[in-house]
Amino acid sequence: MWLSTREILYVNNPHWRDYFDSLGFPHRAEIRSIDSWCNPHVHYSENFRLHSLEQAWDLVDWLPIPIFKRQYYLLFTNADKQRVLLTHPRLHLLGHELLDHQFNSSLLNYWPWKGALAPFAQRVNKYGLLSWDDAKAAQAILPKLWHGAPRSWVAVAALFEVLPGAR
Repeated sequence: MWLSTREILYVNNPHWRDYFDSLGFPHRAEIRSIDSWCNPHVHYSENFRLHSLEQAWDLVDWLPIPIFKRQYYLLFTNADKQRVLLTHPRLHLLGHELLDHQFNSSLLNYWPWKGALAPFAQRVNKYGLLSWDDAKAAQAILPKLWHGAPRSWVAVAALFEVLPGAR
């Protein structure tokens, strides 16, 4: 599990809109991602490794406080562990992303998702992220479609926004 404070990417400028259109995404107002080129870390924040969810609450007190509607606390984890987190009152599931070993998003940071991948790109949610089922299906076919390229071997991550409130 990792925690950081991130910028929200709003796709209302022509540069970003053209880029996301080239990926085959439907029009989205904002994009949330683990990939730091897309959602940069705020100030001294980075991906801080957590060994338990309880560590998150102490770290939130130390991280830069997000500016409303411009930044957010991002908690992400291996999606296989998400079931425990889905019921927590301070965590809002944003969606799922496919990541290579360097936390680069295969959905946002590499080749456009065309052909057999195009339907997945068309179904991203309002944050530009995949459902659990689409993420698992895309994970299974990426190595074949991208001819075993290193970036095609990905893990599914679950992304959560940490909400204000009681621990």
